[in-house]
Amino acid sequence: MNTTALRQGVVLACLAVAGCGFAVSANAQGTGEAASASASQAVESRRDALFAAMLTDPSNLDIAFEYATLSAQLGDFEAAIGTLERMLIYAPNLPRIQLELGVLYYRIGATEMARSYLEAAEVSTAPPEVRERVATFLAQVDRQDRRFLVSGTAYAGIRYQSNATAAPGEDVIAINGVPVRLDQNARAQADGNLFGLADIHMTYDLKNQYDLIEANLVTYGSVFFDVERLNLGLVEAQLGPSFGFGRFGFAQTRLGVYGIAGATGLDQALYTTTYGAGAVLRTAFAEGVLFETRNEFRAANYNDSPAYPTVRLQTGQEYSSLNNLTVSLSPQVLMQTVVTGRRVDARAGFKSYGELGASLRGTYFFYMPEFGPLAADAPWNASLAVGGLLRRFDDPDVLINAAASEKDEAAWIEAGISAPLQRGFSAFFTAQYTRQWSNYDTRDYDNAVFTFGLSRRF
Repeated sequence: MNTTALRQGVVLACLAVAGCGFAVSANAQGTGEAASASASQAVESRRDALFAAMLTDPSNLDIAFEYATLSAQLGDFEAAIGTLERMLIYAPNLPRIQLELGVLYYRIGATEMARSYLEAAEVSTAPPEVRERVATFLAQVDRQDRRFLVSGTAYAGIRYQSNATAAPGEDVIAINGVPVRLDQNARAQADGNLFGLADIHMTYDLKNQYDLIEANLVTYGSVFFDVERLNLGLVEAQLGPSFGFGRFGFAQTRLGVYGIAGATGLDQALYTTTYGAGAVLRTAFAEGVLFETRNEFRAANYNDSPAYPTVRLQTGQEYSSLNNLTVSLSPQVLMQTVVTGRRVDARAGFKSYGELGASLRGTYFFYMPEFGPLAADAPWNASLAVGGLLRRFDDPDVLINAAASEKDEAAWIEAGISAPLQRGFSAFFTAQYTRQWSNYDTRDYDNAVFTFGLSRRF
């Protein structure tokens, strides 16, 4: 087998594995739906028997409570609420009934009624476990009542790359068929860097039970130890309305549209400015099966600088699509499949390209004993991911290969682990290896990346 066939086989295998992730997800969904239907029938039969028993013995609180519990399990919240409120006639101020009523009213969006029942349970002589649940749901009601919410994650750490410049490791490469010896600055260079990232999400509730104004702000910065021309700063903001489909009976579906604005600095100079628009659709096919598709348009303006004197040729438009299917196979195992597509129309044809990528990630959650700064009440997670990429450029770069346009294939594998720390922090470590094959020797390289850092959700 020749080298070209081998590398294409590796990339296609990675893409096929990711595609299999969608197939496995669909099969898991079908199996889950069949099991769910059978379980629902059994619950419905039991509920019918309990309803008949309530008619003959309306003061039996055990029967009524089980009927209310099964009704809530089947999504018949009105029947559950009605049954629990009748129970209060026979057992006034019973903390457990007040708690369950508060939870049910919260689930149907009636926050004022939820608050009244939860506060009543809170002031009663409830057992400690009931008081703990009351406090949890009161905090959620308080959060839901606030119209403006901010959440996000911050990361900081150190990263080492065996080929930070993504350059060929060979001393001699072919340029238009002629062997050329590269100087040190044009060859692969190992380096490390310090980095920081903040991903902030803001929502403003329009108080019509469905719609929001959403905003996202991403900032990133990295400082390299040796190759200073790679020092990077980035900021991007997204803002727009998000529409809930609950009004149409699809409570787990939401569509958002937004504008995009951003800028990137490289080597202490303005590298790009961007603006654009996007749309994102999120939905739950079934319990534990989530799908998101995000499609965006960006207009990018590149600025020449002493370190990057020809990047203005990349100025143009970009169209991208990201499709993410997440399936919870069990409380411990999560599978995520991502398929991406991108089209870049740059000022120069040899900078314009189309790209297709796919990845498959599995994550396993587990608990470890508390030790030192480690937290015992949050799970660790270990992950393994593989991915592949195909990229094709429109025109040849006559300075590199006048006879053929650039064709790239890449494959990567990554393993990582995250440990929960006290005060909401986590420590993480990832190791990744990427191999890119190209018919342009200047773009044929490999890179090993090791990252250690801390993160915190807020």
